[in-house]
Amino acid sequence: MDKLTYSPTETAQVLGVSRPTVYQLMKRTDFPVFKVGTRTLVSAEGLRAWIQAQVERGESE
Repeated sequence: MDKLTYSPTETAQVLGVSRPTVYQLMKRTDFPVFKVGTRTLVSAEGLRAWIQAQVERGESE
């Protein structure tokens, strides 16, 4: 079964960036982050869509 969510550390690994970079991304309104209790998680499906939006935005510039 594929993961539905990623922790900030897992998100950093998936994106190939540092954890501090992920924490900066998590402050963006368009980044697919949410809270479950005290845990902060990133939606796996939302992350794929966010990456695609970044690629498309970059291609049009």
